[in-house]
Amino acid sequence: MTSKELDYIIQEGESYLVEFKERVGASLAREITAFANASGGRIFIGIADNGSVIGVKTDNKIRSQIQDIANNCHPPVQVSIDFIENIAIVHVPEGKDKPYQCSDGFFSRMGPNSQKMTRDEIADFLQAEGKLRFEEQFHKTFDFARHYDPQRLNAFLKTAGIGREIDDEIILENLGVAERIEDRLRMKNVGVLFFSRSIETLCEQATITCAVFDGTERIHVINRKDYQEDVITNIDYVMHFIKQELRVRYEMTGRPQREEIYEIPLDAIREAVVNAVSHRDYFQYGAHTTVEVFDDRIEISNPGGLPKGLPPEEFGKRAMRRNQIIASLLQRVRLVENMGTGINKIRRLLQEAKCADPRFDFGSFFTIVFPRAEKKVGAGLKPGGTTQETTQETDRTTQETGMATEEAILLLLREDPSITQKKMASRVGLTPDGVKFNINKLKEKGIIRREGPTKKGRWVIINRK
Repeated sequence: MTSKELDYIIQEGESYLVEFKERVGASLAREITAFANASGGRIFIGIADNGSVIGVKTDNKIRSQIQDIANNCHPPVQVSIDFIENIAIVHVPEGKDKPYQCSDGFFSRMGPNSQKMTRDEIADFLQAEGKLRFEEQFHKTFDFARHYDPQRLNAFLKTAGIGREIDDEIILENLGVAERIEDRLRMKNVGVLFFSRSIETLCEQATITCAVFDGTERIHVINRKDYQEDVITNIDYVMHFIKQELRVRYEMTGRPQREEIYEIPLDAIREAVVNAVSHRDYFQYGAHTTVEVFDDRIEISNPGGLPKGLPPEEFGKRAMRRNQIIASLLQRVRLVENMGTGINKIRRLLQEAKCADPRFDFGSFFTIVFPRAEKKVGAGLKPGGTTQETTQETDRTTQETGMATEEAILLLLREDPSITQKKMASRVGLTPDGVKFNINKLKEKGIIRREGPTKKGRWVIINRK
């Protein structure tokens, strides 16, 4: 490891696979057993939780202390130790003889933290350990030259606030999505989900299918989209799809801009979509995560039901992640907050907006149902609305449609700054002239500009507001 790579890891901060510790102490055994019981990881000794470098004396004495702590775990954990500058790095492999225990009990990783397991969690852990984790398996057909998309990594790092001063391969290794084996970098399934050009042929089951039905039953489909981009772009596209279908009203706030009030809070829906993506069972082939919009409800479903070891009565009270690395990456881009808070956040947002409580269905699928209020007469108007109100509503709807189209185009430009207007037209569902019209509007608003020659230029987003 180079000093540059160490600086990069410090900048990234602690994660599911990385732990910082100021010094060697009794708590080191908890971190070692937690990594051994999970997917392995690295402990950087001489770095505070906030990333400030304190340093330790790197000599044979500290090496012996670390080795003794690892050997006193039960069963002993085989670790390797490196030194770089004044930092000790403890490499902990995933254990082959789980569970591992220290004098304080049994620990495992939960996001960027090591947590002590309860008696029931230990029992569930023992039962579940026979099952492979999809996200950590190497993808058999992934080819970096054909499938890897560096622009998706760029977008991820920018959103996460992480600089890019080292090679992509080292970054991918540090994120835990790739691993070098016999001088060949191999991509894990989690890396395919986040950083491939398309999941269509590599991981088709990760597709998110959105549909709008006429009425309250699954009979007549009036709109359908299948999204097969990377995880983060899929979430953005799904939110754009849902926003187009939600009823919205405006409230005057005394400021120049009116406040948009959606019938269901967008943050609650986004939380449900992120939950579906991060918790679905990717071993279930032939089944997509789905978003279904009916006149009286919105249903967001993912294959897999509740994670093994989480009984229905503990739902919403205890955190248990099916896909730890996926959740960790989403946490880096602030799409996942504190562990176990998502469901309670959805409930709180709906209560604050005076919306009906959500319903949760468990089975082979996990489904969140958002009830919708009864549609008002006259495109969202209350009965007896005036002509002026009708005109205002029509103007609002026209404006909203235009804004939604512009948002879709901005998503495409963020994903691929070199995208052609012809490709944009096919992706957004507009004619080339329609795309040109919206591009010109975005230019006039000072939101985007074109740089470089006509055929080999790129789009630059100046202002997302």
